[in-house]
Amino acid sequence: MTGRLAVLCLALVALAGNAGAQRSAPPPWGIGYPPEFVDATPAERASVMTTLDEIERILRQVPELAQPHGFEIVKNFGSNPLASEPTGLFHMGIGLQFFAPSRAIEHEGRSCIQVDVNFRNGRPSELRSLVAEDGREFLLEFPVGEPKPGSTVVYEGLRWDTPELDRRPGFVTFTRGSVFPWIPVTREQYLRAQILDVEGKSGHKETSFRKALERTSYDRWMDEAAARKQQREASIASMARAQGPAAADELRKTLEQTEREVTESLKAQDAEERGRTREFLATSSLGDQYRRELAALSESERRSPAMLSGGVLAAADAQGAHRVLLPDPEFWRARRSRTEVHSITLSFYPYQTCMVPAVREAVEKAYATLDWMAFKRMVERPW
Repeated sequence: MTGRLAVLCLALVALAGNAGAQRSAPPPWGIGYPPEFVDATPAERASVMTTLDEIERILRQVPELAQPHGFEIVKNFGSNPLASEPTGLFHMGIGLQFFAPSRAIEHEGRSCIQVDVNFRNGRPSELRSLVAEDGREFLLEFPVGEPKPGSTVVYEGLRWDTPELDRRPGFVTFTRGSVFPWIPVTREQYLRAQILDVEGKSGHKETSFRKALERTSYDRWMDEAAARKQQREASIASMARAQGPAAADELRKTLEQTEREVTESLKAQDAEERGRTREFLATSSLGDQYRRELAALSESERRSPAMLSGGVLAAADAQGAHRVLLPDPEFWRARRSRTEVHSITLSFYPYQTCMVPAVREAVEKAYATLDWMAFKRMVERPW
């Protein structure tokens, strides 16, 4: 009996230990959007999940994230090949959405921490629809912040100052070989892209725009007269069915009077509008203005970096000037697999739910104490 009792005691101790370990284990994060795979092989899916699981493991090393107090965390996954390069790398990521104090009470959470793998913007912002001839998007560089261990570049740098205007997100990017993944754009490249933007490859956009100006508001109004009459008759017939002939007659008078008044007003303004259009068409096109600006540059100025301040080209030392960049196609080219890790960008946001004290403390702690070199090791791992 003594031997059996000893074995039983040991078993109870082991069970108690296991129960204690389970109680102290970090609670799982909720799942908002599970991984969805488009155009991915089974091997690619497995590779993506290995990468995302490792990122989650690194994030969970921050106690404030692993053991949420005063908020809940929901993780959202993303994974798809880069749309602009169908045969290129997978863009994959995991976002931590915070709900304070819980999803049951606060239904609108905010993604305060986002980790993106192979995100080509890395967070420089797109310049409207401005693209190079090969389709690459022009980007405007954010202000550079204080580096983190192993980082290639940090933009902005998380700040919680008040007033709210001084609050800034933080974007930390790691790249393979610490290669800067974007190419600075020259002033000539930027101006030629502007010409392409306003004119199109064959000049058709400018031609169509000027052709459209030849039709005045009165012309366009009269072109649509038949369609308006058809719509009026339908409205009048509907009124007759609903409220009788008298109401329909009253509606007809109102609609036809409105038609006459608008027609007379536009006709009275027609000559003046045509005059303004003639004056505008006599001026040079926007594309020609960019060409003159380009022609006025010296060779060294043409090759100098394009810097924008207030949306226009500016000197490199101009206040608030930012570089214009293009993704480096060689950096983003897949070598052996579409799920290779070429870059990792961590984004931290100080807005909305992220400003709740408990959430803010956790996000600040993560920005200050994350194992940054773990992300560096991920991008340097052999393919």
